[in-house]
Amino acid sequence: MRNLIKFISLYNYSITFLILFFISSYFLINENFILKTKYFNSSNYISGSVFYYQSSITNYFKLEEKNTMLEKENKILNEKIIDSYYSEQEDTASTLNNNYKYIKADVINNSIRKSKNYITINKGSKDGIKVGMGVISSTGIVGKVKYVSENFSTIISLLNTSFYISSIIKKTNTLSSVNWSGVDPKTLKLLYVPKHIEINNGDEVTTSSFDSVFPKGISIGKVNNITKEVNSNFYDIDILSTQNFYNLSTVYIVNYLLIDEKVELEKKTNEE
Repeated sequence: MRNLIKFISLYNYSITFLILFFISSYFLINENFILKTKYFNSSNYISGSVFYYQSSITNYFKLEEKNTMLEKENKILNEKIIDSYYSEQEDTASTLNNNYKYIKADVINNSIRKSKNYITINKGSKDGIKVGMGVISSTGIVGKVKYVSENFSTIISLLNTSFYISSIIKKTNTLSSVNWSGVDPKTLKLLYVPKHIEINNGDEVTTSSFDSVFPKGISIGKVNNITKEVNSNFYDIDILSTQNFYNLSTVYIVNYLLIDEKVELEKKTNEE
């Protein structure tokens, strides 16, 4: 203890300077959008590299389990491709989905215990990934790309209370929205469904494609609980997510090939 006090008294000016430096840097970055963006991109690269090597060591001891999981995912994806190929040509959903391409990536970090969870993947700008792209897996919706560096990207997870997905109740084609309440990682909230709409437990909820982030028809979940006795014009609905975030290992980044054309056209329309 005596040595510690002696050390602090000897270097008290340097220690004070470092503390003030880090505090002032925090406030400077936090209040400046440009510096904040550069900070996140730089920290994204550094943390991405750390997570990459950590994940490599962990995955080495889980190769058999991971290979089994990848085989299952490839089987499901192949079945979806075959179903799409043999579907009728006038199927609008299949036609729209042809405008999307997918970039495969591995998950190297994934949080599920916070109210605002994020995922890190081992692909970045050099692989064609851009901010705002949707992210899916073989079983459902994962999230949307938030930050991108050259070799890594961070994803705002579906398990993030600030993330909303444009959705449709498949049976009635009713437009709705999906959000996570921040409680159970397997349960999502289905929002803005009017009480005059007929809905039942087990009804499937899928993506609508209205936001140009995800293709139409990607499964989000199934209705699990409906509460009608609420002081609102809308139901209080829980849905069971099809995506299991506890064993997420491989994701697919959605590249909408017509996004630039759509945004440009809508920009002209909004300016009128």
